[in-house]
Amino acid sequence: MNDRSLLRAIGWYRTPVIAVGLLASLLFFVPFLVVVATSWTSGSFILFPPTGFSLQWYETVLTDRQWLNSFWLSVVVAVIATAASVVLGTLGALGLTRIRSRALQRWVRTLFIAPIALPPIAYAVGLWSVDRQLPFLDDTLVSLVLGETLLAVPYVFALVSSALAGGDPSLRPAASTLGASWPMILWRIELPPLLPSILGGTLFAFTVVFDEVVLSVLLLPPGTQTLPLKMFTASQEAFSPELTAASTMVSLLAIVVLGGAQLVSNRRNRAARLRRKATA
Repeated sequence: MNDRSLLRAIGWYRTPVIAVGLLASLLFFVPFLVVVATSWTSGSFILFPPTGFSLQWYETVLTDRQWLNSFWLSVVVAVIATAASVVLGTLGALGLTRIRSRALQRWVRTLFIAPIALPPIAYAVGLWSVDRQLPFLDDTLVSLVLGETLLAVPYVFALVSSALAGGDPSLRPAASTLGASWPMILWRIELPPLLPSILGGTLFAFTVVFDEVVLSVLLLPPGTQTLPLKMFTASQEAFSPELTAASTMVSLLAIVVLGGAQLVSNRRNRAARLRRKATA
């Protein structure tokens, strides 16, 4: 069904549906635009409309050692946790296809998806208790990385599992019959079609991990702050335009990364369609 036939099918409901869609879009974009506008103020407080125009708060954030240290700490933790979650989620999805019992498959799938339904504070308290019992974990990021990995694994697992469900299950047995070893089957047969889903899972995982603040409150070593925790602390101490400037830069960085990933995905899909047409 194309867009025109869809509009005809909606009928007189079209106007209220469009109105609701526009209102929902405003709820998403207006707060962001307000944050961006207040970061341009020349005053010392967050006011809307802003008083004057200045980029001084961006300069303050970019030259402040505390903001920069928090940003790079968040990047390091997010990269490590994302890499671990991508490996675990992908291997879990691939392993699920090798379980013959449907009942066991349901149980394993539930175990991988369950962290989405549980509050992060539950992980934070549990890992904090373990951290206190193991002195060698003091003043390390191990507990924080582990907790954020657990939060991100379900997103990778869900996307890769959905891609596997739409694949051809006979490829692996056929390759095995022809004498291919399991590493070759994994690298040449199973992983290539999953790359778009793995990339999507990576972006979801990184976004979830980078923005996580609950785990950081309990599991970070004393004297260190991730960027979300730094922003939360800044909002409690002094409601300065530094906060909206940092929020704007993080949001723009996310838009650039997601937009770049979408462009890469579109080019891959276009190239795949051209190859199919050439071979048809």
